[in-house]
Amino acid sequence: MYFPSKKDLWFGLVIWCSLLLPLVIEIRDHHWHELAVLVPVILLFAWIWFETGYTITETELLVKCGPFREKIPFGKIRSVRRSRALCSSPALSLDRLEIRHGQGFTGFTLVSPVDTAAFLEELKKRCPQADFPGL
Repeated sequence: MYFPSKKDLWFGLVIWCSLLLPLVIEIRDHHWHELAVLVPVILLFAWIWFETGYTITETELLVKCGPFREKIPFGKIRSVRRSRALCSSPALSLDRLEIRHGQGFTGFTLVSPVDTAAFLEELKKRCPQADFPGL
């Protein structure tokens, strides 16, 4: 089952304005050589913006964020809780879920599914060992 990422309007405005404004300026000023750097960066962010989502399979949670992928086996998920952390993550909204599946700083993943209730329902079915405090 696939769950696309929720997208905050303010987040989209910040990203797209900060990328498209320089593009317009470079084109207007005829700085064609600088477009060789700017256009691939814009394409990367477009890929991330349009291809961030989460797939729940029979055995794992697949997290996709543009070209980046992460597989989280259900047996490793220890807890899921709400979060508004500003950490870089495969989430395009601050309405996030923190999925703990390891130790330390790298032992968690932040996601922001559009349909949080359905996402949590599916995850709870497949991760009976996990703690879902307040969810």
